[in-house]
Amino acid sequence: MTPPPSSRLRRLGALAAAAAAAALLLAGCSAPAAGNDSSAAATRTVSTAEGSVTVPTHPKRVVSIHSWTTESLYDLGVKPVAVEDSGEQYVPTRYLDEWKPADKVVTGGTVDYEKIAALKPDLIVGVDVPYLKDAYKKLSAIAPTAFAPFSETATWQDYPKYTADFVGADAKLATLKSSYDSAIDDTKKEYADQLASVKWDVIQGGFDDGNYWIYSTSSPVGDVLTQLGAQFASATKDTKAGGNTSVSYERTDLLQDADQLIYYTNNDGSPANNIDKLFALAGYKDLRAVKAGHVVGTADFLPGSYSDAMGLLDDIRSALKKQS
Repeated sequence: MTPPPSSRLRRLGALAAAAAAAALLLAGCSAPAAGNDSSAAATRTVSTAEGSVTVPTHPKRVVSIHSWTTESLYDLGVKPVAVEDSGEQYVPTRYLDEWKPADKVVTGGTVDYEKIAALKPDLIVGVDVPYLKDAYKKLSAIAPTAFAPFSETATWQDYPKYTADFVGADAKLATLKSSYDSAIDDTKKEYADQLASVKWDVIQGGFDDGNYWIYSTSSPVGDVLTQLGAQFASATKDTKAGGNTSVSYERTDLLQDADQLIYYTNNDGSPANNIDKLFALAGYKDLRAVKAGHVVGTADFLPGSYSDAMGLLDDIRSALKKQS
């Protein structure tokens, strides 16, 4: 999955031939040209970050330009014709076989409008993060474009919900949600004692030079822990809802009252985003949770789908089992 939203999002740079490109897209690649078969005639209206949008009832050629919609599409049984490339190391292994051969149309925050237009999509989906919000007008000139709203108050479950609505897969979403809810209930029963006593801090290596990040209780990991009824240590508990706190690697003392630490890994299990710099410090090695071996890494730190959330839940369960 992509690195954390707020601090890492990069806006699109100015395109050298923006005016010419826009004219080309509007002239030759407008939404009506996206599909000419009879199935494209049936449409419906969905709610998006940009207001109501008319989309195909049964889209055939979906382009996904954000990892959260991409991962939910795979969960919902929809194979997009093109996806974003935010780094292979961030793509959960469960999706790699489908993700690798797909055309890549967004790289490093840069949208390849001509490549998207050449694929003749009948629907473009994504999330209304800043760099994609800037791209919306040009994308919607190619095909109907539906973005899930992005905000600090949104939860990870909002993104699969919107994605399912965009492609008409609400029944499949309900099945996924039911399985997840059952797993939450089972975990709460099985590990009730640990959930009542263990205090968690949620961390990851940051993109700020010399700093790591502490996440709030309403972050994706914090949200799953909250659903479980888990307790939080002071660093995560004191972080503003919906955000993260950037602190010096030297401030390992902020984590001293945590019984359990959970952090972000690449999909191969290696520490992501420079957090190994934190791990190398003597102050970190002296932390109570670290000495007890109560540190867990997860590649599903930023779930974009219910399968991701189930992966995160499995990692949390493994950590709780060690503290039993």
